[in-house]
Amino acid sequence: MKKSIGENMIPKGWTLEKGLELIKKAGFDGVELWLGDKPWFQMSTTEAEIRELRRKVENAGLVVSNVSNTLDWDYPISARDPKVREQAIRHIERQIEAATLLNTDAILVVAGLVTEEVPYNEVYLRCVETLKTLAEKSAKAKVKIGCENCNSEHRFLITPREFWQFLNDVNSPYVGIHLDVGNIHDTGFAEQWIEIHGPRITRIHVKDVHKKRGRCGSESVYTNFFLGDNNWPAIRAALSKVGYDGWLIAEMEARYRYALDQQFYDTSAAMDRLISGRL
Repeated sequence: MKKSIGENMIPKGWTLEKGLELIKKAGFDGVELWLGDKPWFQMSTTEAEIRELRRKVENAGLVVSNVSNTLDWDYPISARDPKVREQAIRHIERQIEAATLLNTDAILVVAGLVTEEVPYNEVYLRCVETLKTLAEKSAKAKVKIGCENCNSEHRFLITPREFWQFLNDVNSPYVGIHLDVGNIHDTGFAEQWIEIHGPRITRIHVKDVHKKRGRCGSESVYTNFFLGDNNWPAIRAALSKVGYDGWLIAEMEARYRYALDQQFYDTSAAMDRLISGRL
């Protein structure tokens, strides 16, 4: 397995080059790029600028593990407003285009958002229909769409069997699951999701979680490796059982207050322990 971390973890005020240098020094193999998060990667970023972004990543001795985006929450493909849906589709199409330019074969998408106004069944049908269309573009580009399990956050596709049926309904080898082992905190067990989805997993986000802590202001349920309630030995065993040998991508919500660079080194070392199975 290979190690990556999101460039959204680069401390505020740092340049991309400084952040990439730290990611490499900390022992990572790649970097996850987030469309819409940092000034160097926005919808307005040109193709030439994206190629320059790839050059900077490669000059640092890294590769782009995948392309994610921060825009799906405000512009979900499940929205009732056709103008919002149109914008959402364009964001995902841009991810696919950028992935090709960045020489990676996977993107992350938050598939839908259930609200009081937009009920589950409506979200489900709209997401399946939209992803069927997007799958045609992703197939041509040979870029897989990984739908992230955001479980309680988007109140959608809560169980692993539910997610499995959803992928069956989309019915494309170019649409799978970008599995986040932390997001399952109050809806099941990550190791069981891994075993059920196996070959459909496009990428894996790794972080730990306090299962008994509710969200309260800036206090997050999500934390750093080995501080929370994830059963890491079981997760590692499940990865071996399904033969997963792809990217593990660190995604921490909690940030160090001091010695900001140390979080990168500590996270990299923790991922080494996970990969080696020395838990």
